[in-house]
Parts: sequence; structure tokens; C-alpha cells
Amino acid sequence: MSYLEGLMSGYYWFQLGLIFSLPYVIPRGMHFKKHITILYTSTILCLVLSFIISPMYSEFYAELSKEDIHYRFILNSSINFLLIMVFSLQALSHSKFFIKKISIDKQLAENEKERRTRVLSNLGHELRTQINSINGVTQLILGGDLKEVPNKKYFEILDYCNENMLLLVNDMLDIHKIESGHFELIKEPKALYKFLNKITIPFINKAEEKNLELISYIDAKLKDVVVNVDEKRIAQVIYNLISNAIKFTEQGKITFFVKVIDLNKTNVVIQFKVKDTGIGIAPHNLNKIFESFHQIKNEKNPVYGGTGLGLAISQSIIDAMNSEISVESRLGEGTCFQFTLKLQREEALPNAQINTDAFTGDFSLNSTILVVEDNMVSMMYAKKLLEKHVTKVYHGTNGAEAIERIKEHKDIDLVLLDLEMPVMNGFKAIEHIKKIRPDVIVIAFTANIPSTEILNKLDSLGFDDILSKPFNKHQLFTVLQQYTLQTEA
Repeated sequence: MSYLEGLMSGYYWFQLGLIFSLPYVIPRGMHFKKHITILYTSTILCLVLSFIISPMYSEFYAELSKEDIHYRFILNSSINFLLIMVFSLQALSHSKFFIKKISIDKQLAENEKERRTRVLSNLGHELRTQINSINGVTQLILGGDLKEVPNKKYFEILDYCNENMLLLVNDMLDIHKIESGHFELIKEPKALYKFLNKITIPFINKAEEKNLELISYIDAKLKDVVVNVDEKRIAQVIYNLISNAIKFTEQGKITFFVKVIDLNKTNVVIQFKVKDTGIGIAPHNLNKIFESFHQIKNEKNPVYGGTGLGLAISQSIIDAMNSEISVESRLGEGTCFQFTLKLQREEALPNAQINTDAFTGDFSLNSTILVVEDNMVSMMYAKKLLEKHVTKVYHGTNGAEAIERIKEHKDIDLVLLDLEMPVMNGFKAIEHIKKIRPDVIVIAFTANIPSTEILNKLDSLGFDDILSKPFNKHQLFTVLQQYTLQTEA
């Protein structure tokens, strides 16, 4: 029986060969038809050979001796073993080829991703620099005596458009960071109550233009509560939700609601809601609204403007805060977005952050400042803001000039240093500045969006703080007050 079983097993060798042939016919684009044809041809050929010479059917050849049967068994086994080896080597060859190709493609993709990131970062830097120039000139005009400003309404429109252009640029940079995995939060101790009470102010005019009621309820339990949070990112989420609520509401009201769910010594749990009486969202669209570049259209008003990035970015920000945005909506009745955050409490604000409204009237800073900036419009804007409120202002257009000014003027106690400049950039200039004057305060002056990587690099080089472009008067002097002495004008 063992001998017969051994003879019969030779018949099934070809089936084992087919198993080894499978990797050979994995779909490979345009060549798949060719490869599948080769497989079927090989299979049929193997099958025919097995039927012809298989010892299992040797009973039909009575004249065959045992030696002939044994010979046929060896022949059949050899053919099928050879077939297995061919397919195995072919599979190994293709596997190595595809592994190598995947490795090369991965490297090319990473290089392309890095190149696109660098290009987009440079593009964002240049766009924000130009936006800062437009913002600076507009603010200088509107910041003067309004009675003397001709065509004031046109400058206000320009200011509005400039702000929206900055939002679009930031949205594009944010979505790229999210998709490339470089998105991050920068947490600092913040008092949320005062900030949240003011957050709807920018939307009052928009709501009034559409005859909408904009209501804000902020839980009084948040008074004197300091939390560790990325305040700018929370503001970005709330701005997106309120802006969308106004955009998609034709009548009724928008309500911004903040409630403390739990408050203890270490943490606070806060629920945020933005509710409107707008057009609502169809049930089949609820899962789509958080997709990038996706906008919900309405038959009566199919176009509402925007990029469709706001909710996608907002969801990513809340995800990074270990929560999620939920939505409830009914067509024709309105929509309610809400999210809950658990935030770590801090004992108190740093002293430098307490006086946030110090620069509302006439004031002066007992400081001599060096502004180093290669963009002439940005330079003009910064100097105009500073000249009325500081002891003296010097200027330079690159790092080399900054070093010369530091050597020449011993009274300089603070430097606003741009990072990207010709001749010598800010990264190199600060090394020389700190060697000459270790006590001087140096603030990075840049159109780059701050990230942990940039902040760590600036800190290691000796920068004391950072001021991002575009900036306004309040942002400039809020940073400066931390390092200079304020006196009454």
C-alpha cells in the first residue's frame, strides 16, 4: 500500500506547482493579461503531462514493467519539481523586484513630500510677508485721525479682505500640516473667561448685516480659572463654527454656549456649543462635513463661498485635544455643533500675561529698540508703531547691519530680528549679537507660523520671544511689555 500510495502521489505533484505559481500572477497593471495567459498555459501543459506519464494510470499499459512504472514516476516527479523550482525562483525574483521598487518609491515620495513641504512653507512665508505689508499700510491709515482719512470705507474693506486672505493662507498651511502629520499644539497657561467673553465680538457686524441675533453664554465658574491650553487653536475652532453658523443662517439667532461640566483642583471639563437656526444639514451629509474641501450645498443657494477646510481643521484640532466635535441637525431647523474639553488647571498666569489691555491709551516704553527687517513696508509699519511710544528706534536691513548697530549704539536694549534676510539671516546674526551683548533682549520677527520645532530652535539660539507677522499694535506691545518698563506718557 505504501508503494501504491507513493505512486499515486506523483499524480498530484503538479497541484503543488500551481501553489508556487500564484505569486507570479499578482496583478501588475497592463501586463496582467499576459501573465494570466502564461499561468493558464503552464497549468494546462502540466495537467496534460501528468495525465500522460502519471504512474496512476499505468494499469492501462499492461506491458509496462515495474521498472517502467518507476521510471515514469521519477520522470513525473522531476518535471513537477522543476516546475515548482521555476515558479519559486520567479516569485522570489518578483518579490525582490517589488520590494526594491517599493523602497525606491517610498524614498521618492518622502523626497517629494519634503520638497512640497519646503515649497509650501516658503510660499506661506512670502504670502504672509505681503499680507503683513498690506495690513501695516491699512492699519497706519485707519489708525490715524479718521476724519482726515478719505474714502475710509474702502480702506475698511481692504482691511477686511486682508484678514480673510490671511485666514485662507493659514487654512491651507494647516491642512497641509495635518495631512503630513506635522500638526501640533502649543500649550500655555491662559485665563479663558475673559477671552471667551470677547470671542464673538468680531462677528457682531456680520450678524447685524443679516439681521441675526448673536448670543453668548459663558459659565461664570470659569472666572479666575487658569488652564494649560493652546488658546489660538481653540479660538480657531470657535471662529470656524460661528462663521459657518452665520453663513448658513438667514434668519433667527446664533448662540455660543460655554458650560463647566466638572471643576476640581487639577482639571476642568468644559462643554462648548455653537447653535444656529439655519438651513440645517441632511442626514446623509453629516459624515461628510468634516472632509477636506467638502462643502454642503443647498438647492436655493448652492454657493456659500469658502474652501471647505474649516470643519476639517477644527476636527483635527479637537482630535489633538483628545476630544471630538459632534453635530446634530435638522433640515430647515438649524444645526448644533458641540465638543467637550478636559483641560489641566494651572495655579496662576505668568506675570507677563496679566496686563493684556495695557496699551489702550497713551503710554511710553522706557526702551531703545533696533528693528532689523529687509521688507521696507514691514519696517515702516513697525517703526511708525514704535516711534511714538519708545525712547528711540534704530533700524537695519540684514544681520550684518544689526551687528554693526549693536556695536555702535550701546543704548539698544531690545532687538526685533527678522529671521529670513539677505547677506546674513537672523539665525546667524543672533550668535554674534549675543557674543557682543549677552544682556540684550532679542525677539524673533518672522512670517513663519510658529511650531515646536521652530520654537525649540529659537530657544537654543538664544531668542527671548517670537512675534509673528502679520501683527497689529496690540500684539506688538503685548510682547514688548514683558521685557520693557512701561511709564505714563
